[in-house]
Amino acid sequence: MSKKVIRNFERFILDSKKSTFLAIKKIQENTIKTLIIVERKNKLFGTLTDGDIRRGMLKGYNLKTPIEKIVNKKPIKKVIGKKLQNFKLKEEISILPCVDRNNKIKFIETYLDKKLSSSYSKNLDIVIMAGGFGKRLMPLTNKIPKPLIKINKKSIIELIIENFKKYGFLEFNISTFYKSQKIKKYFKKKKFHNLDITFLQEKSPMGTAGCLSLLNSKSLKKDILVQNGDVITDLNIDNLIKFHRDTNSDITVCAKEFLNSSPFGQISFKEHKIKKIIEKPKQKNFVNAGVYVISKKMIKNMKPKYLDMTKFIDDKINKNFNVNIYPIYEYWVDVGRKDVLKNIVAEKK
Repeated sequence: MSKKVIRNFERFILDSKKSTFLAIKKIQENTIKTLIIVERKNKLFGTLTDGDIRRGMLKGYNLKTPIEKIVNKKPIKKVIGKKLQNFKLKEEISILPCVDRNNKIKFIETYLDKKLSSSYSKNLDIVIMAGGFGKRLMPLTNKIPKPLIKINKKSIIELIIENFKKYGFLEFNISTFYKSQKIKKYFKKKKFHNLDITFLQEKSPMGTAGCLSLLNSKSLKKDILVQNGDVITDLNIDNLIKFHRDTNSDITVCAKEFLNSSPFGQISFKEHKIKKIIEKPKQKNFVNAGVYVISKKMIKNMKPKYLDMTKFIDDKINKNFNVNIYPIYEYWVDVGRKDVLKNIVAEKK
């Protein structure tokens, strides 16, 4: 772990009154995924991490929420001239605000573990589900499997792989069934430099989880990341894996927030007395995003048969395994419907 003192720290700080949206943007622009949150005259207000934001989303906050509502107001800090108690805690943080006796930030210290990110790629198997029929996209998928549909001259599966490559992942397992030969031919014809591709060939449809039984159990790494072959996202893979391991999850299910609106006024009442009428109410929901992290012990002795992911996860929940939700604020889209695909193609032009 390397320590660095930074005196020009503007890129790491943000005012407590700013929105969550601006915080996300600033976090994504920095290698250190923690912000120092300040109030007037650069006085320390707290710290904000990617995890803080996602936990805030689960509590109902949104991108317009001021970050003062989700910030950690009791961060570890160093007061100049005083000895930092339990200094070993620096190993658990990436950034340490250093303040004077008036709590004003004078400089910051960063602690970066250069081996951390690369270790994820060495301890994670990736499975891309590419065996489905793509029925919702027919007749488009009558001749071409859904993962090979092109958006701005790149196939869906290529866009998926590109996001993983940003985080150092070069080994992929791809499950195939429908028009599997076209997918295999595509990877032979199109040169993906330095990629190691293993195909999991389904003899019959195995659902969205059944193909995990085709993985070589003897060579499995610590965890398996599964992504549907019709999901395009710029999800931060490092943050996802860190969350999965920090929470000791057996399964982590990624979820995307959606607002469902009703065209009718909702009546709130008690007995026969109306309390309130809400015009065109909106309700927040988190939907399954089709991205999962699964500990390898979850598929131990898994039988090769048809199994959907929802049934697989429900069974693990009923057996009291640790299954957690991971909200996505990054770009995410399911291109499995004609109207969605049409909109994305138009956006990319």
